[in-house]
Amino acid sequence: MKLVLNERYTQQLPGGVTLRRSLIAGEPRIELVNAISLAEQLLAVGCFTEIINWKKRVFIPVSDKAPAILAAVIGILG
Repeated sequence: MKLVLNERYTQQLPGGVTLRRSLIAGEPRIELVNAISLAEQLLAVGCFTEIINWKKRVFIPVSDKAPAILAAVIGILG
């Protein structure tokens, strides 16, 4: 998580989903790109969605819970 936020590290996850840092309204966010089809499952493990420029996007909260949420996301993706 620190690499993603601090070093702008991007990681390809299973299922064609990409984990990356995005800057939204001046705040760094951890985004799951190409994950909208799994939004309901991802919301259930702690992710959140936001509509930006008429497009729904999926994010992992930037908090101490981020590593556990990422582990759950990877479990969902397989």
